[in-house]
Amino acid sequence: MAAVSVIVHGCSMSQAEAEMIMGLLREAGFSLTPPDQAEVAIILTCGVKGHAEHACLKAGSELVRKGKRVIMAGCLPAICPEKLEAIGCAAMVSPNAIPGIVDVVKRVAAGEKGIRLLSNEKTVRLQLPRVRLRPVIAIVPISEGCKGACSYCCVRIARGELYSYPPELIVKEVARGVKEGCKEVWLTSQDSGAYNHDGVRLPQLIRRIVNIEGDFMVRIGMMNPNHAAEILDDLVEVYGNQKVYKFIHLPVQSGNNEILKAMNRQYTREVFLEVVDELRGNYPSLTLSTDVIAGFPGESEEQFYDTVSLLREVEPDIVNVSMFTPRPRTPAAGMPNKVPGWEIKRRSRILSHASNELSLKRNLRWVGWRGEAVVTETAKKCGVVARNYAYKHIIVRENLSLGERIKVKLEEARVGYLFGSTQT
Repeated sequence: MAAVSVIVHGCSMSQAEAEMIMGLLREAGFSLTPPDQAEVAIILTCGVKGHAEHACLKAGSELVRKGKRVIMAGCLPAICPEKLEAIGCAAMVSPNAIPGIVDVVKRVAAGEKGIRLLSNEKTVRLQLPRVRLRPVIAIVPISEGCKGACSYCCVRIARGELYSYPPELIVKEVARGVKEGCKEVWLTSQDSGAYNHDGVRLPQLIRRIVNIEGDFMVRIGMMNPNHAAEILDDLVEVYGNQKVYKFIHLPVQSGNNEILKAMNRQYTREVFLEVVDELRGNYPSLTLSTDVIAGFPGESEEQFYDTVSLLREVEPDIVNVSMFTPRPRTPAAGMPNKVPGWEIKRRSRILSHASNELSLKRNLRWVGWRGEAVVTETAKKCGVVARNYAYKHIIVRENLSLGERIKVKLEEARVGYLFGSTQT
């Protein structure tokens, strides 16, 4: 059988789908190899930003040029199929069509081209075979699509309306991961706060998950402020469970209400602050991650500085700064009063500088802390990455086993991470 490489771009949902694809291929007898050794390359694509789309297209075109047979999966087949055709890919596979990937690979390996396996039918893609990208981390989708219609977002075109998976199947998938030795569970979706299956909302789902026997921690995935506000009291309560990381990814995108309205974000600056204040008030060491966009169409200098002031007010631990780029088939792409590219870059630099300053400030508060952490990954340069109860990114320059619980002392703070050493 053909040797296949699976290359991942994008979010944790994309990573989960890559694991499923690799699991199905391995079960079917295919060998999984690095791209340079593969006959067929599958790229899990991301279309959330122009830069992400460009990176996926560049990777695909380079592999085609090297003579590889390329299958483009993930979000881009629904967002811009014509661009995928232009680079010469052999097949496109949408997220909900993943169960058919084995047949597509066989056809592509046999030399067939122009295959489109695109499905809008919602399917529960849990319990599929997995090859985990990180051996001790279980990435568990809880829903697909979203309830929003943000004016700048094209991911909703690829993922569609919200479809929440049955809670019993999610619990079963988490239990499988724990049984296989996973110490960390990522609950992932386009908006975890919107989860709703027959009246079971996110807090009720988490209560069922933390009752699973075993030594593991749960990282709750990204949620938009309006949905977090709807379940805030119950959310605060479940964060108190010792198996739940004190971490939240709450994207605000702008600190100005007029821009939020133009973005069709369905909440205000004040709602975002209410959620942050309530969670931080109960869990002062909570790690807060947020997202902001620089240069949305029509954003004035004053409106931009409302975002800067919001960051300085809430002091997030992590800020993902994006420069606005018009995405296909979105209302924002046709909006007037575009901010010039040079000005978007200037605003992005200001936001990045403020974000780095705040990240370092938050991390400096942790220096000297002693406590438990779980080793979850191998570090890029040396040692390992461990996470404490607040999901702090801790680099330990020692050879330790994945999944190991360690006692650690935090000794040095950097932007985005800390250095620590093991303690006896």
